Amino acid sequence: MMLTGCKPDPDPEDPTTTTHTVVYKIDDHTIFDDLVISPCFKVNVTYTDAKGQSVTENNATLPWTKSIEVTLPFHAKMNGTFTFNEADLPDQVIFGKCYGMGIDGSMDLKGNMSSTSKQKFLEYLGEHPDYLSFTVEKDF
Repeated sequence: MMLTGCKPDPDPEDPTTTTHTVVYKIDDHTIFDDLVISPCFKVNVTYTDAKGQSVTENNATLPWTKSIEVTLPFHAKMNGTFTFNEADLPDQVIFGKCYGMGIDGSMDLKGNMSSTSKQKFLEYLGEHPDYLSFTVEKDF
């Protein structure tokens, strides 16, 4: 006697298997600050695609957005690291992290922004190398 089992394919007529739009976003400003990240910053971002696989985009310009169609439940994850060429840093550096994700038009963004001299920015990075990185994940 042999027993087998498999997960049935989603039924397009079943309302519990409808697709939803998950949006990943990394912005170049926050709505509470009148500052925009210095244009010398890029981001290497990794996110979970609709198949649950990790996808990486390197040197993405800001703002960056990725929309994907998913079937719930879905575990969304995004992490990133901001990069820059030190020679391209302006004398007054504006940097911050404004990122998040949402579903079907609802967006949850976390952000902060600050302005400082190039020298103080580089000194701070020396003491806090993780300052340029972030991770966010959420179950939908």
